[in-house]
Amino acid sequence: MKNLKIFSIVSLFIFMISASSSAIELPDSISGYKIPKPTTEIVNFDIDSISLTDITLLFDVEISNPYPVKLKLSRVESTFFVEKKQFFKTSTDKLKIKANGKETTRLFVNLKYADMAGVVKDYSNKDYLECVVDMIVVLPLPKQVAGIAKDITFKFNLKKNVPAIKPEINIANFNVIKPSKEDVEAAIKKAQKKNMNADAITDMFGAMIDGKSPAKVIDTSDLDLKMKVNFDVVMKNKTKAEIFFNGLNYDFKVNSSKLVDGYTKDIRNKPGEYILSINNDFSSKALGSAILKAFKDGKGDYSLTGFSMVKFPDKIKKTPLKLNYNEKGVLSIK
Repeated sequence: MKNLKIFSIVSLFIFMISASSSAIELPDSISGYKIPKPTTEIVNFDIDSISLTDITLLFDVEISNPYPVKLKLSRVESTFFVEKKQFFKTSTDKLKIKANGKETTRLFVNLKYADMAGVVKDYSNKDYLECVVDMIVVLPLPKQVAGIAKDITFKFNLKKNVPAIKPEINIANFNVIKPSKEDVEAAIKKAQKKNMNADAITDMFGAMIDGKSPAKVIDTSDLDLKMKVNFDVVMKNKTKAEIFFNGLNYDFKVNSSKLVDGYTKDIRNKPGEYILSINNDFSSKALGSAILKAFKDGKGDYSLTGFSMVKFPDKIKKTPLKLNYNEKGVLSIK
């Protein structure tokens, strides 16, 4: 009711000045009543996530609307600077402004490492970059007030250190261990298939892993024979950024067919090079034509998806960040 009374006073004030005055700044008070105004605050500005190609920043913009009507339009304009050089501009009008309350909208901006490297000449010698954002938030005022002022503008200057990364990733030391006769016998026993020849099956899988055509093809669809596989995910970073990997959650495919997934903490963190070792097993049921083709060719296309929790120096972020993977390449098979 109080806001409605103020609205009535504001409307009367607009009527009195409308014939002889153009739009002016919204006053702080009228007839002894304090005039409520919308407010804007950046309640959070941080790094949301990173990958091997880009970094995503988040902005939580909180808008307080004291009026009993919704504000249907708003605008946010941002200019990004990297190492004091203008990077790009962006704008949005997606903010939520409900009546008589506060609403927080989360905005995301994606920055490509390659684009930043194009702006900063000595990128490879950097461990981090200073990112500055000049942000302007324009809030429209309701029609009851628009005769006095059409909108209110807020300006923000935000700073954040972001890691400088120039990564290279590859798969090394890929090796599938041939199943022993004992392994095959255990799988036969588990499947309760007494009529299967363990020696013949051992030879068949051995030939397949060697990329050769087996002397005899045996139907092993009833067997769940586990085969061990190990390989290294090797990441090299060609900047001065310090990164500490805590683990790797992964899903690994060969020629678009799933081979293994899981988690590893077998990691060697060295300056500029990080080796994440995977030791896992897969079922003989996974040996479809796509994977067998990779064994035969001695190579195949791989895809690695998943994430690692990584720690950068505190000047970048005090808590670990999620590093997302979506990498593809060519795999060499021993």
